[in-house]
Amino acid sequence: MPPVSGNTALLLDIDGTLLDLARTPDRVKVPAELLRSLEKLSHQLHGAVAFVSGRSLESIDTLFAPFQPAAIGAHGGEIRGVDGEVTRIAPLPDSIREIFAGLAEHIPGLLLEDKKSALALHYRLAPEAEPVLKSAMEKHAALFAAEKVNILHGKAVIQVRPHGIDKGSAVLKLARQKPFKGRAVLFGGDDTTDMDVFRILPELGGRGFSVGRRFAGAEHVFDTPRAVRQWLSRVAERGVK
Repeated sequence: MPPVSGNTALLLDIDGTLLDLARTPDRVKVPAELLRSLEKLSHQLHGAVAFVSGRSLESIDTLFAPFQPAAIGAHGGEIRGVDGEVTRIAPLPDSIREIFAGLAEHIPGLLLEDKKSALALHYRLAPEAEPVLKSAMEKHAALFAAEKVNILHGKAVIQVRPHGIDKGSAVLKLARQKPFKGRAVLFGGDDTTDMDVFRILPELGGRGFSVGRRFAGAEHVFDTPRAVRQWLSRVAERGVK
């Protein structure tokens, strides 16, 4: 199991890492035991616990209320320090938003999640739409390049975000803030967007774990989010010293 000491900074992806995936993002459930574990660990680590998610900060806070730690939202488009101060990048261009909104409007079962600085098109309810969506991404490749955005394919989701904005670069910024500065980063993730964090962990002297499959840079693999929750509960109950 990944070691957690009093000098650890615990950074955690949410969907697929802490929480079981649901048919739509708003249907995920936060077990009460997980909330208790995170609150205990945040206290034991003097606030050095943060979420690193593709969700917006608003969505994160709704899920985990009243717990509101430092957090990275929208794949790095939003960063909230432990003091509550938030920095955000500019919203995506309307030309990009119109393409994604048009796809969601004309293909039944698609769900568009607008995070302002990022967009996510979920097709878990319409898996048969995947070839059409990939074709649409290729069709508009020149526009995406001109608008300087990246297209990312995840678990039944296609996401778009600006060049230079990713979870890894955001973690580097958060790691320079107190109480994270000088601590040994321990990061957990499960999807392709988390690779940007695994990639920069050596730069921070950090360690990583993945869920469901092994990623380069992950020293440990948990089979399921439930296994992650059980581990966090044990660590929190034992206490961090």
